[in-house]
Amino acid sequence: MNALRASVRLVVFATIGLTAATASAQEYGVYLKCKGQVQVNGRSKNAHLDLALRRNSSLALIESSDVLPVGDRMRLEITPAFYSMVFRAPVPTSAVYHDWLRGTLIVWSPVLRELQTIRISVDRQSAALEGDMRDINDRSIGRLKMRCAPSDNDSAPEPKF
Repeated sequence: MNALRASVRLVVFATIGLTAATASAQEYGVYLKCKGQVQVNGRSKNAHLDLALRRNSSLALIESSDVLPVGDRMRLEITPAFYSMVFRAPVPTSAVYHDWLRGTLIVWSPVLRELQTIRISVDRQSAALEGDMRDINDRSIGRLKMRCAPSDNDSAPEPKF
């Protein structure tokens, strides 16, 4: 009898544990692969930004980019017309910040060393991404203009490994 109770408890706890793990995993629901231009001081440079959006927790993850640090997260605001995010520059003493400063974007335009925030919006109808790059005094120092290709979990390719 005790063995049966122990087995039932084990099954119940395993089921609860798996349910909790699944609930905390929270899948990303929308993926945006964006390509376009960074514009600073009358010059432009090709750039890309791949985002994963998690609608249920208002989170945007930078999956791949030559503009922003990969792996950083941004708070996501969703309206019927736009996905909006604000990127904040990494803390100057962090390893991410030093890697970012040595990246191609900062080397291409040293004025971006002053970058503090990037306000990003993606039109949900046209998939056009626009971003305003701002310094510590909230002055615009550059722009992002990109076209995004949206996908979801059903249309995303399977992992290769």
